[in-house]
This record gives sequence, structure tokens and C-alpha cells, in this order.
Amino acid sequence: MRVAIQGTYGSFSEAAARRRWPDLITVPCREARDVVTAVRTGGAEAGCLPIENSLIGSVTTTYDLLEEAFGDGTLRLTHEILYPVHHTIMGLPGARLDGIKRVLSHPVALGQCQVWLSEHLPAVELVSAWDTAGSAEQVAREKNPALAAIAARHAADAHGLVPLAERIEDDPTNQTRFLTFTPAAAAPLPVGNAGASRYKTSLIVLIDHRPGMLALTLQAFGVRGVNLMALQSRPERSAPWTYRFYVDIDGAASDPRVAEALEEVEALAARVVVLGSYEAWIEGSRLSAPPPTPAHHTRKPDIPLVDRRRAPEGTRVQVGPVTFGGSERVLIAGPCSVESEAMILETAEAVAHAGADMLRGGAYKPRTSPYDFQGLGVKGLRYLAEARARTGLPVVTEVLSWEEVAVVGHFADMLQIGARNMQNFTLLRAASRNGKPILLKRGAGATIEEWLMAAEYILAEGNPHVVLCERGIRTFERATRHTLDLNAVAMVLERTHLPVIVDPSHGAGVRSLVTPLSLGALAVGAGGLIVEVHPDPAHAMSDGAQSLDIPMFAALARQVHPDRPARARVALA
Repeated sequence: MRVAIQGTYGSFSEAAARRRWPDLITVPCREARDVVTAVRTGGAEAGCLPIENSLIGSVTTTYDLLEEAFGDGTLRLTHEILYPVHHTIMGLPGARLDGIKRVLSHPVALGQCQVWLSEHLPAVELVSAWDTAGSAEQVAREKNPALAAIAARHAADAHGLVPLAERIEDDPTNQTRFLTFTPAAAAPLPVGNAGASRYKTSLIVLIDHRPGMLALTLQAFGVRGVNLMALQSRPERSAPWTYRFYVDIDGAASDPRVAEALEEVEALAARVVVLGSYEAWIEGSRLSAPPPTPAHHTRKPDIPLVDRRRAPEGTRVQVGPVTFGGSERVLIAGPCSVESEAMILETAEAVAHAGADMLRGGAYKPRTSPYDFQGLGVKGLRYLAEARARTGLPVVTEVLSWEEVAVVGHFADMLQIGARNMQNFTLLRAASRNGKPILLKRGAGATIEEWLMAAEYILAEGNPHVVLCERGIRTFERATRHTLDLNAVAMVLERTHLPVIVDPSHGAGVRSLVTPLSLGALAVGAGGLIVEVHPDPAHAMSDGAQSLDIPMFAALARQVHPDRPARARVALA
């Protein structure tokens, strides 16, 4: 097989290509553009070009060529190759290192050997050449013992030189990534992630200059669980100060998630060029685990994933040291909203001392009025993380939209899907793909079947760590905020293997009812409680009327865990 490379015999490009095609016939080319021309005109059956170095970064000459080379669809990418870059300084037979006056190599290679050169040859003249192996060829041709070249070890053998020193690169982890390509009419790759092979897809995206368009375009991948491997921008020559973006994603274009994302990107972008889906190099790469196929692309199971028949003994969900669905009842406590650093630390310390197992607190708050306090956002998440560090209590907090899943998941141990978002299916999918355990609250107007199907969405996306939470439903009764449906707790425990807990604070909206409703919920089989606690409920910024104060919570905790001694108080700075 004839393979065109940028460089000559003994180059890193040739060695990389031989990792894919051991018996190739090398077609040397001086420039990257010549490699493309050789494949287009039939002078070679495949081409191999460097695209990225692990230390230096992108090979911009290759990136700038991609749209021109692949934009008309006559070529396609086929393979990725990762090749370790180890440099050797070489000279004529009989040459000595202390006699070298000039060193030739590609400027990138010279840059990768700066430490060794400054230590061993501080006075030599460094000369840039078009290719590492080409510099070895030049040394052999000029027959000057004062000349040396830096190239791959096998370049010495290819050009009759001898190594003067090996492994002279500054960083032994140095690698270069190569891409190979063939005419588009060549035999296609297998479809999808078949067998043990993994695939990447590379594309060029041109977007309109409008606020948020780049983020919106890239979110098409993130919301579907498609891993964005690389993003590179290059100037668009036809329009000064505009840019084209080169994107590498994990997966083949035929994968359902990738196909959906590409369809959305094509609708949003001014232009999209799919350079190709190609076989990824597994050894030494950092590929993520392939995401499961979206549920709507699979056959509906005969027995729902939430059904108790799938796990008659029940499922246990682990959140740090806390186990939902085990023999111990889980007690989650904390304020409706994180109002300040001092307030959440004070509350966390108090509930930890009283017997709470986890800490709750809203950093993002869904409020009926747009003028009400909406939470502290990321600042609130940081305060919750600090409270966890001080008390040891795992944190559960609500996520309101799929865009916020990543940042909330970064700080929280468990993601809460609130009642208002129980049927926000985009959020359910995104939260599931985050991988963190999920607390799914029942919507105020949701039936048991709708609640369970919301949980089915999460399980179907590959996340089995779901805990259900009954928090009251809206009825004709107005004496309380909602009506706590203890019927549903008993019924759901019969129908699903997932753990079930109860939120009596929202269930009633009245502080005095929280304790009796909590005991009633445990009596019908709930595996835990999540209650709102505030050090000064009368001045709470949200839900003060239903929040327990510290002494009331301590009394409830003694009834939930009568045999558990109080923890030692945490000394807060």
C-alpha cells in the first residue's frame, strides 16, 4: 500500500504510518499540501499527516489545510495514530559529540530538546530544516563531521548515520497525533462502536457572530452525553476577524447520540463540514466510556426498569457513606435556601450534631415570583461544599436546568430534581448522564404512574442511582400547602425497587405538622426524610413557615434515630 507522508524516509510520519500499515510503500512529500495532492491524484492510496503534539499543541499547517482538502467530500479520515516522540542526535560515522558545531532539525524538534541542547551543546548553531528525517538526509549528503541532526532513531539507519545520544527530548511523555485519510470511495469503516473499536468524528463549524452561538452549538453535544475531545479555532481567511472551529468528538457519526447532535449543529451553524469518522487509537488515549444508546433508539423493555420484579429485594443507592434502601433510615436536613456562608455553616454544624445524615440546601431556587430571592448560584454551591468539608455530611441540592447540571454535579454529591421539573425530560436525561445519584421529587399534580415514568427516563439513560421523594400533591384542601400522600409511599414501595423517602416540610407547609407527618411517613415504610431546618425560621428568605428550628429538628432526629448518640460538635473557624 502506497502511503504519502509529510517528510522523507526515517521520519516520524513514516514510523507512525507503519504502526497502521507495517508493509507500506513510502511516498515522501515535502509539504502537507503535497500529501493531499498525492492521494487526490492517485499517487498514493492513503495519506498520513501530523495534527497535534502533546507538548507543542496543534499543527496549524495541517488544520489550515483540512477545509480545503476535505470540504468537497472527495477525501475522508480513516484512522488516528498516537506515536511516542523520542529524539536522537546523530552524525556521520566517527563523529564525536564534542566536535559538533551545527545541529539541524525541524524547529518543533529543536524546541522539544532545548534542555538537553543547552546542557550538552550550549555553543552550537541550531538550524531549522523542513523535516527531522530531511535534516538527517542533509547531514549524510554533506558528509561534514561537524554537522548533526535531531530525528527519530530509525532515521540514522535510513541515512547511514550513527546515534551520538538517544532520548534527548525534554519530556519523555511526548507524543504526536496523526490522522490518516483515503479517497471517500474507499471501503467504509464499520458502523458505530462495533466490537472493541472506538471511533472519533472531526468536523469544521462556522457560526454566525451572535452572543451565545458558540456555546449553544457546543451544547448540542454536551446535553446528549457526547464527549467533546478537542476544540481549535483558526482564522477564516475570506472574512477577517471571523473564525472557523475544528471540533473532535468521541463517537462515530452513525451513533444515535452523535447523529442527533450533528443534526442540531447543522441547523444552528452557518456551515458544517464533517471531515470524517475514524478509528480512534486506543493505546495511550483518554477516551471516555461510551455512552449508552438513547432509550428512544432501543426497544421498550417488557418489564419497566423501575419495576420491583427486576429487583425484588430492593435497590440500594449509595451517596458517600449514606445508604438509601438499607436498614437505616436516612435523615436529610438543611435550609430551603443557602442565604450566606455563615448561615449554611451554622445550620450544617447544628444538624450534623443533632443526627442528620446528609445536608440539603438550595443554591438555585425556583420561585413563583420572579422578584423573590432566587438563590446564590455557584457561590451557594461553594458554601455547601465548604459545609460538607467541615461536617462530613454529603450534600444534595436542586438543579433547575440541563445547562446547570455540570456545575451542580461538580459540587453536589446528589442531584435533586424538584417537583416543578419532574417531567422536564431534557433535564432528566442530562442529570442521568452526569452519573451522580438523583433525588427525584414527585410533581404536585403528578400521578404515581407519571412519577415512576420520570424515574424510568433516568434509568433508561444508564443511571441506576435514583431515590424517589414524595413531597405532597395539590388537592382541594387549602388548610395546608399541599396534601402529603402517604398512600403513594406504600403503593410505590409495592411497585418499584427504588428507595423512597418523604419531604414532610413541603407536604404540609406548616412547621407544627412536620414531626407527626415524618413519623407517619416512616410508619408506612419510607426509608428516610428530607426536612427543612433554619437557625431562625422567622427571618428565613424562603419557606420559613415550614422550617424547623434547631431544637425542633434535634427532637425529631432523636425519634428517627433513638439509638444513635449525638455527634460531637464541629468546631467552625
